Amino acid sequence: MKIKFYGTRGSVAISNPESVHYGGNTTCLRVHSECLPKDLALAVDGGTGFVPMSYDILRQGGIKDVVIMFTHYHHDHTQGLFLSPLLFMKHINLKLFGPVDGGTGPKKMLEDLMRPPYFPIHYKEVSSHITCKDLEFPRTLVIVFHQKGYKIINVDEYEKLIDTTGFIPLGKGKYPIEECLVVTMHKSRHPEQTVSYRFEEKPSGKKFVFLTDHENEDGIPSALKEHVGGADLLVMDSQYSREKYDKMTAGYGHGTPDYCVKIAENLMVKKLGLTHHDPVSTDKQIDAILEEAKRASSMDGLEIFSCADYLEIEV
Repeated sequence: MKIKFYGTRGSVAISNPESVHYGGNTTCLRVHSECLPKDLALAVDGGTGFVPMSYDILRQGGIKDVVIMFTHYHHDHTQGLFLSPLLFMKHINLKLFGPVDGGTGPKKMLEDLMRPPYFPIHYKEVSSHITCKDLEFPRTLVIVFHQKGYKIINVDEYEKLIDTTGFIPLGKGKYPIEECLVVTMHKSRHPEQTVSYRFEEKPSGKKFVFLTDHENEDGIPSALKEHVGGADLLVMDSQYSREKYDKMTAGYGHGTPDYCVKIAENLMVKKLGLTHHDPVSTDKQIDAILEEAKRASSMDGLEIFSCADYLEIEV
């Protein structure tokens, strides 16, 4: 499994000479796995980084389906979708998954934002190649990807399949779960309904957790322990230094480097990536947040890095 970051900034896209190394695109990444169908691209969030990802997908060729799994619908996680050429190319199917917040899921989000006077093209003009799936009560659902397709099932049904046949029904066939990429979800600590995704690649045993827009907590809830525990790669929100958080940004819904390290070390994570960089943070300030995280670490072997636009990481 490989992760490529296309947007690692929070709140708003930026461009300035002091913020070149980490980039200025808002949140978007692509998950590569041999468990995915060859003609499917899997993305998490549709921030401005989704635009360059779209052009990479077109250059790659052969992609028929693009699945976008939204963590939530704040503008920094959605605005790239509206500017992507894929939105207007009807031979490529867009599959949007996301949580439900106050009655708003991915389809309602598109209907609300993609219409005049907010956008020059109405959603109904492009909707023929877009399908949306509301992920109500995300912790009760499991998304299973296989080279032959994918399926969203109830967690109880998934656990029953593991205990009985060990096969997942897809279309007209049944395939071993051990050949699948299995995605589970956890509710992040953020002002709106926000989810974290855990990707487990069964053939390799590799585990990747994307935990953005998650604010510091005093303790570690048991559900979070189960979600993050043993991850080979945890990418986590570290928007603010501890000093800035304590002085002015507590309650904004974002994390600090020492908290990210606490989670990673307590839950036996192998690699920790810091993301959702503050739009006012320069490269030097993000480097300082990375150093703050390293100083907070006391566990030998934990690799800590700051995520950057276009960075590729093997899980």
